[in-house]
Amino acid sequence: MGNAAEQLNQPRSAKDSIAYCHELFGCKSSLGLSYDNLTEDVKRTLCFSAGLKQRHVEMKLHEMEDLERKALHRSINTLADALKPFAHKAFRDFQ
Repeated sequence: MGNAAEQLNQPRSAKDSIAYCHELFGCKSSLGLSYDNLTEDVKRTLCFSAGLKQRHVEMKLHEMEDLERKALHRSINTLADALKPFAHKAFRDFQ
């Protein structure tokens, strides 16, 4: 019994802690966790841009197939590059 109690009191390594968090939140990576925690309207915009369907908005990143994730990844990179000149600018400049 002492052995189990000792294990509970010992801190996890960083690698084990990260793996535990991913498992706890049902994702496979920190990017997956970030994507899964986006608001529904942002996910909807990203999925629409990637040519995905409404059902993808409700899916976790790791639940998508490789081709779906690739389309989403490509879309995010395209949007990020295209939107850089507009990001964090004052509204008065947006004319």
